[in-house]
Amino acid sequence: MSAATPARNPPNDEATLLSTPRARLAVARVRAVLDGRRPDRIPFCDSYWPEFRTRYLQDRGLPPNTSLPTHFDHDLQEMAPTMGPWPSDRADLGTDREGHRLQRDDFGLVTRTCPGPTTMSQQIDCKIKRIADLDRFPFEDAAATERFSGLRQALPEVCSRVCPVLKSGGPFSRSWRLRGLQQFLLDLAADPPFAAEIVRRVTDHLIAVTLAAARSLDFPRVLVHIADDFAATRGPLLSPKAYEDILLPNLKRMVDAFHGEGFRVSYESEGNVSPMLDLLDDAGVDGLVNMEPRAGMFLEHIRERFADRFFVWGNVCNVNVLPSGNPAAIRAEVQRVLAAASDGRYMGLSAHSIGPDVSSDAYDLFWNLMDRFGRYPIDLAGLAKASL
Repeated sequence: MSAATPARNPPNDEATLLSTPRARLAVARVRAVLDGRRPDRIPFCDSYWPEFRTRYLQDRGLPPNTSLPTHFDHDLQEMAPTMGPWPSDRADLGTDREGHRLQRDDFGLVTRTCPGPTTMSQQIDCKIKRIADLDRFPFEDAAATERFSGLRQALPEVCSRVCPVLKSGGPFSRSWRLRGLQQFLLDLAADPPFAAEIVRRVTDHLIAVTLAAARSLDFPRVLVHIADDFAATRGPLLSPKAYEDILLPNLKRMVDAFHGEGFRVSYESEGNVSPMLDLLDDAGVDGLVNMEPRAGMFLEHIRERFADRFFVWGNVCNVNVLPSGNPAAIRAEVQRVLAAASDGRYMGLSAHSIGPDVSSDAYDLFWNLMDRFGRYPIDLAGLAKASL
């Protein structure tokens, strides 16, 4: 199934917002990928853990205020409004008896922060305990200006450098936060009507917040990115039937709404999402983001299965290859991705983010290879012979 092509609906002052030649070049590169054309080079961006950033700046003798996205010549930046149903609920709840920090977020989820930079917060309470609570606790105004104050302040500066991408949560990843992940998965299996009602209301809210942000800010109509992790390394956290019955209709509503506003739509889930790719095709999403090689998600396999149906953003292994620091392995990984991207429909990114297990030298090598050889027409023979 082919995704519907959204009507171009640029805001009136897009030319003013995109105030520099560098920003206009970034947008032209991204739009070329979205339209199935080959840009001058593959659009690039990445995300960095604070620990990586600190060490990289020290290793390279760079000032502490250095922007890594600027240093690495990024073309895109994701920007998100406040998405939760209850922004006024956000609070720091102090600490428990063991000294762990307790917080409540704008989805009403209470978490306990455990020590360690890579540990997950524990979910210990939620706001929606029964279906009647959905009416007892109405969602706060999706168009409240406070949701977009940070975006409004940052957007002009972002638009002077890169292509802004409007980010939204997805129907799975935001719905479970009303119940906690484990309980929501139980709901999907044991009480589908309850789960479906949560997803419907959350999806309505996500659409309303995203469209309100786009319209109130005259956000450039390029790309909406839906972040919606629903899989682990071995496979999805829910069955294809549950996804098709409950999540798919709501994801399709989101995609249709954003297409109708003039955006293309990318969709992100970590993990092995292969069993759901046909459903993502049915939903009409235009692109797939953060496909993880460690979970068996390879760009070349997606191309074999769907040809150029999806653009892909990412797919360079940040778990095994980049942390290895092995120059030959890093070159082979870049060559794998660029070979599958030789006809276009690709934007450069690691498979998720760059953590402290990636050395400065390894990342510089990765970026330099992408920057040098990620230009069209792609010179794979030159890449194979490049000195490391």
